[in-house]
Amino acid sequence: MQHTTNTRVIFADSEEEARQKYLAEDIKTEDPQAVLECFKATEDEEFDLSADFNFIGEISVSPSVMEVIRQDPERAYVLYYLEK
Repeated sequence: MQHTTNTRVIFADSEEEARQKYLAEDIKTEDPQAVLECFKATEDEEFDLSADFNFIGEISVSPSVMEVIRQDPERAYVLYYLEK
């Protein structure tokens, strides 16, 4: 069964830049085959910037994460590992 780990909000001008910034944090995973998922928050048509909770990819983001996203929503990417 897969689960999400190490969720971060990264501000970047492109998905590639967001992935590079996340990988630069050198986050360790338990699964050597973990898959890095990356989503631009505002590109999901069901994303509601004014809501306290949102689903982004496989995760539900909390009010504290939404506060971070609201700092610069057009540059906010949500990244996490999908691990076994």
